[in-house]
Amino acid sequence: MESKHWSCFVAIVLGVLIFKMHIFVALADQDEDIPHNEVRNWALKFGVDLWEFGRQFTKMNEIKNRFKDNDIEVKRKDGIILLRELAAEVKNFMDFKRNAVMRLMDSAEQAALSEMDGQGQAEAPLGGPQQHYDARRINEYNADGKLADGARHMDIRFMRRFERLPVNLSLSSILVPHGVDLDETDVKSALQWSAHLDPLFQNNLEQDPALSWQYFGSSSGFLRRFPGTAWPPEGSKGSKLIHDFRTHNWFVQAASSPKDIMILLDASSSMSEKSFDLGMATAFNILDTLGEDDFVNLITFSEVVKAPVPCFKDRMVRATPDNIQEIKSAVKAIKLQDTANFTAGLEYAFSLLHKYNQSGSGSQCNQAIMLITESTSESHKDIIKQYNWPHMPVRIFTYLIGSDSSSRSNLHDMACSNKGFFVQINDYEEARRKVIDYALVMARPMIMYQADHPVHWSPVFVAGKSGGLGRDSEYQRRLVTTVSTPVFDRRNHSVRVANLLGVVGTDVPIEEIRKVIPQHKLGPNAYSFIVDNNGRVLYHPDLRPLGDGNQYIDQLKPKYASVDITELELPETEIGNDHEIVEMNKNLLNEMRGDMIRPKEGETEFTVLNHYDEVKRVSTRTHRYFYGPIEDTPFTLAIVLPEKYGSHELVSQQEIRHSRNNVTEYFKGDNWRVHPEWVYCEYNSVSDLEKERESSGEYSSRDQEPSFGSPEEQVLHFLARAGRPGWKWMSVRPKSPQPHHNMHSGSNGNSPGSSHFGSQHLNAQGSRKAEPYFCDRTLIQSLVRDAMVTDGLDRNTTSSSNGKEDKHPIATLMAILKRQGYSKFLVATSFVATRSGLLRWIDHIKRPEDTPEPHFSEDNVRAMDTSWYKRAIDQHAVEPDSFVYSVPFGSGYAIKSNATLVTASHAIFVEHRGHKAPAGVVGLQFQHDSLAKHFINITSTCTAASASGCKRTCASDNLDCYVLDNSGFVIISEEMEHTGKFFGQIDGTIMDSLVQDRIYKRVTVNDFQGVCSDADNPYTAAGGILKPNRLGSWFFNHLVALSATWLSFMPARLRAWPQDEYTYDNEDVVFVENNYSDEYDNFDNDYGLPVDQEMDEFFTTADVEYTTPPPKVHKPHVGPRFAPDPQNARRCDLRTDLYMLQPERLTQGGQNNPLKGKLTNCHVSGCERPFSVQKIPHSNLILLVVDTLCPCGSKQLDIEPLEESGVVGACSTRRQTQEQEARRRPRKCINYHPEEIEIQQCGRGSNLSHMSISVIVAHILMVTVTFVLSNA
Repeated sequence: MESKHWSCFVAIVLGVLIFKMHIFVALADQDEDIPHNEVRNWALKFGVDLWEFGRQFTKMNEIKNRFKDNDIEVKRKDGIILLRELAAEVKNFMDFKRNAVMRLMDSAEQAALSEMDGQGQAEAPLGGPQQHYDARRINEYNADGKLADGARHMDIRFMRRFERLPVNLSLSSILVPHGVDLDETDVKSALQWSAHLDPLFQNNLEQDPALSWQYFGSSSGFLRRFPGTAWPPEGSKGSKLIHDFRTHNWFVQAASSPKDIMILLDASSSMSEKSFDLGMATAFNILDTLGEDDFVNLITFSEVVKAPVPCFKDRMVRATPDNIQEIKSAVKAIKLQDTANFTAGLEYAFSLLHKYNQSGSGSQCNQAIMLITESTSESHKDIIKQYNWPHMPVRIFTYLIGSDSSSRSNLHDMACSNKGFFVQINDYEEARRKVIDYALVMARPMIMYQADHPVHWSPVFVAGKSGGLGRDSEYQRRLVTTVSTPVFDRRNHSVRVANLLGVVGTDVPIEEIRKVIPQHKLGPNAYSFIVDNNGRVLYHPDLRPLGDGNQYIDQLKPKYASVDITELELPETEIGNDHEIVEMNKNLLNEMRGDMIRPKEGETEFTVLNHYDEVKRVSTRTHRYFYGPIEDTPFTLAIVLPEKYGSHELVSQQEIRHSRNNVTEYFKGDNWRVHPEWVYCEYNSVSDLEKERESSGEYSSRDQEPSFGSPEEQVLHFLARAGRPGWKWMSVRPKSPQPHHNMHSGSNGNSPGSSHFGSQHLNAQGSRKAEPYFCDRTLIQSLVRDAMVTDGLDRNTTSSSNGKEDKHPIATLMAILKRQGYSKFLVATSFVATRSGLLRWIDHIKRPEDTPEPHFSEDNVRAMDTSWYKRAIDQHAVEPDSFVYSVPFGSGYAIKSNATLVTASHAIFVEHRGHKAPAGVVGLQFQHDSLAKHFINITSTCTAASASGCKRTCASDNLDCYVLDNSGFVIISEEMEHTGKFFGQIDGTIMDSLVQDRIYKRVTVNDFQGVCSDADNPYTAAGGILKPNRLGSWFFNHLVALSATWLSFMPARLRAWPQDEYTYDNEDVVFVENNYSDEYDNFDNDYGLPVDQEMDEFFTTADVEYTTPPPKVHKPHVGPRFAPDPQNARRCDLRTDLYMLQPERLTQGGQNNPLKGKLTNCHVSGCERPFSVQKIPHSNLILLVVDTLCPCGSKQLDIEPLEESGVVGACSTRRQTQEQEARRRPRKCINYHPEEIEIQQCGRGSNLSHMSISVIVAHILMVTVTFVLSNA
């Protein structure tokens, strides 16, 4: 026993001795420390080798000299002059769209007037009944090849401009939402007279070939769309029915002036769960019709009144998509309880609306209460009389859920006595279809004046496929806005009515707007954006609309984007401890936003954060902003120029017509591309191109749009034309005609000038077709010069600018070095991208034919938009003689297959008379393993000067060596799987120390366009769940309601409330047309905004002590780490910490010196962990050498974006502050006409004749089965 104890004691002692010996050896090795001089020499040699190789291989100096050998000028840009020029171009473009819509409106009103008699019946055309093309039945054929019964043939051909769909340019087609019957009288009437719009649709397209889809949306429910096409489109998974367009922004907002809407939803226990779900659906459909100019709130009432969104209490909020989604999520959590207190709900709604009306807040136009309930025992005349009579400033719309006959009369009376409308809702289809009635009622004053047709521009949304020529455009979806205006009924009726016939509109692709703001005029890293009257962007390079799950492609249902400019321009907010500069940046952004809202011309300058590569990299850049209004629109244009290099541009052009050589000779081969979205030259219409091809004998297929196969083919076509006699530069776009004025203002429709409704438009002046083509002379002649400068760079020998071979010994030596470099680094591709959008490349390694990877040119054809181009331009200000190196993120696991390529890019700036301007970027792609081998060869040996004392290299087991880029990503590591990873994920302790030593700067980037899962919303989605313990009462109530619905219609006329005898009280009121001020006032707030406090927190770790101050611990984020399903996605605020290299920290007095660091107290043994950091010259890289002997613990840092902690959604501090930001109201509000009270139509119910007995029986059976199964 004692011998065993003795043995254990000996083993323990030996173990301790061995451990101490290991520690002694480690400490002894550390006495030597890292060979800092060697680190500096390694970095110097590695950087110089790469620079010399890249400089020679890309021929950057030769390109620069070729530019200088030609006539050049570096000209200063005048930002304000450029802004005015571009704003005028955008105005001209938008005028064409607006005038096209106004012509459609005029013709539609005259067509309806001419084709209908006084009783509202359509007069049959002379040629018999007008047939229409139902998009569901176009070109439907049976198996035997014969046209199917009821189908119609239409000649169609594919057109890029129209989402690459087959269309007919002479005819329109009809699209039908669910629930619309084309055989109804009013629908048939509108189908007949609206067919007369086809010639004007066609004429509009001839006048403006850049026109997209044109619409007439009838209030009766069908959509006439031009050009005609079948529905659903080929490849779509949608049904033959579209989403009801009458609830879309372009229709509703054009039909009515801005409004304040209070929705009162009965949440008492008298509502069955089924009825509450149906009422909730009704409320949601009302919410979906609102736009950015509207204000809204929804409250539920039972015994008490409750705002489902706590921070919306006692407030009206702007009807933004985020606020609407917040209300919807909160309402779903409501639980039914107590009895309904209608008086409390109405008092609350009237008081809040009155408060906003009197304080100048809200829309300052229409106001309405939407009451949704299953039953009410009275019409609440006393409370309504107290708050709303005699002038009735608030309309009341009532929605009866179910068919309580006693409640019907009460709710009908409430609506009819307050200039509203009564609707009965029995199913979800009616909840969707009938909510639009309120907008038609609100349109009455506008219709009755017959004078103003407000033009509305919708928010931007994601539509169908892009119409671009690029090879990848077929897979891209484009952003679109819609311009629309209402169509009034001008007929005289025996009974006073004010009918909205519908809304006309046209889609305006954003890519077409950006064509008139050429990127080459702005320059690299410059951009433009447009802001509307609410501060929302129409487009911006960082705008990332939420995915719509293909709902537009499948149903024509747009999902509108609403992003404020302050959510996209991110001012730098971490400038050391200089809080004054931080606040100044924020204030300058807000001041610019305010000026753009007014709108006002101006300029400003401040520093912003720019993120790249899906928010994995960040940089800071000082921008100069120039902004001004686009006249006669709600928009303001801004152009943004980088402060360091954006104020000058290189002017270098080659005159084509006077060139001695055929300029197409500079575009030989297939190793060049041009930017597919830039307009070099283009025909103004398809017919112009057809005429040109006919004259040249080219064949054009009837089934395909005559078009070019690629942007390059189009450029070559026009270059060839430019060399022919008689060529003219058409470099000025046609001007739009004079603004359209309504020719029938104040007319009753019987004036002599209105005898033919469309003739005045068919010969409209100011056509964009005045010339057959447009050519940007500056751009295309710059392209030719760039092609000349970069032509022939694939020759092996270095040539002088005059084309003679250079026999100088140095040139020969350089050629040899280049060949050696190629074999050393295994270059796959070399390339050059220029200011004119030209991309040239040379493949040095033959690509396997079966490789799935896209070619370099496919991914980089938009060269100026790529990360390597942008970063190279910015790097020039940091270190002019340098390359920017990068590898694909997370590419380490592909290293073994030699698939990973390193991209190196360098910006070429040309100097003239003391000023520099960017001309382009050159670069290389070479295999990563060859770079890694070269690095290992250098860092595994010692320099001659210190070879005798050098014992530790990167080949040693006790040193780890890394090459990191300026964003902290690993370019080279001894562990190949580290390649492309963020270094903080490998060794967060060292990364933290690099931040504390100010080698890297940690920058917090807020992404206000984040996407999170709706499952993480702050509300519990329980409101719509059918609870088993209440199923019995629900079944009984539902059965009684169904029976009442059936029996109430039996003895009476079949159609309930189509045009009843209720009339408004004829009170004396004073007419006022509001032409209100340009800015919203801040409304009163009865709540206090929470203060956003963030305390500095420090931590200590037992086994780690820093010689530098300990790093700040950021509070943990809360939120998902995955991309949610678009169907269940919501907008959220994301936050991520990114890193920027501070190269000046490693450069002192023009010398690159190593920075020595050391982690102390890393272990109980007291060992230390030294490291050395050295700037690699001529690059964006650093060399990091870390001692591995001391077993320090290592944490991980993450750069994945996560949701902000704390209060999220609409109640967050940021969103609450944003809610109070300035807006500019639309110019006019038309919400009153003194004769409106004469209109008797104010309600409708369900029609039993449309409900077959079989449907009723099936409904009862379904309820019964549900009841039985739930109790089984």
